[in-house]
Formats: sequence, structure tokens, C-alpha cells
Amino acid sequence: MSEPDPSAWIASIAEILDDVGVDWAIVGALAANRYRSTPRFTTDLDAMATFDPELVHRFKGAGYDVTVVSDPGELPHMLRCRRGSEAVDILIPIIEYQRVALARSQDHVLTAEDVVIHKLIAGRRRDLDDVRSIIEAGADLDLAYIDEWVDVWELGERWDQFRP
Repeated sequence: MSEPDPSAWIASIAEILDDVGVDWAIVGALAANRYRSTPRFTTDLDAMATFDPELVHRFKGAGYDVTVVSDPGELPHMLRCRRGSEAVDILIPIIEYQRVALARSQDHVLTAEDVVIHKLIAGRRRDLDDVRSIIEAGADLDLAYIDEWVDVWELGERWDQFRP
């Protein structure tokens, strides 16, 4: 079985999200690649979208195995969609910061500031490398906005390693 054309399956994901009519944006490595000094390889798509139960039906109808991730008695906070080698994780904004980041997205991609904040929160080596690369690329960042959320998330020490 050959690997899927990433642009084709990403376009099919976008089509589903648009057809259902939810607000959505690309997050994760693909969003970071928009702002990095050099792109990095990734094998999955991470997105954020407002929840509509129709999403589950539409992804299943497109041949995806869908796992709805939620805490007991709560609305979903993630949809994990898999079809062959295609992996799509759709975060559902359930906290204020996620809703703000989604509302600020441009052309269905998180802003550079929100990619930095998400990557600082995640804190894995590859996430922090994304932050470093975005800073090196000279992105015009709203540092006051980043500082505000860094304070909320208590990420000051982590951010101090990179803050221009």
C-alpha cells in the first residue's frame, strides 16, 4: 500500500471540517512549519475544531476509525481519526486559551504566537525545537500576548530560554 499524498488527505480533512461548518485551524507541527526557519517532517495532522457530533459521522463516512476522547459525563476534548497510515487528531477547545487561540487563527492555521504557546505547554524536545526555530526565523511576534499566556500557564522558565 502506498503512502497517501499528504496534501490530498489534508485537503479532504479541510473539506469535512468546512462542510460540517465548524471553526477549525491546523495546530502542531504543520502549523509550526508555517513559521519555522526550516520545516520539520511530521506524519500526522493536528487540528483544533469546535465540536459538532456530525464530525464523528462524517469522518466515519470517509472511512476513518474515530475514537472520541472524553472524560466521563463531559463533552469530547479530542477526536482521534485513523485511516490506514493517515493520523488526524482533532482537539476540541474546552478551555479559554484554546477558544482564544482558535478565534485568532488565520487562514485555518494558528498564529505564530499561539503555536509558540502550544509548543511551550507541550514542552517535548521537538516542541521546544519548534519554538527555537520560530524565534530564529524572526517571526514578528506579539510578545505581550505570549507573556500573558506564559504567566497563566506558569511557563516563565521555559519561555525565558527562547524569548527574544
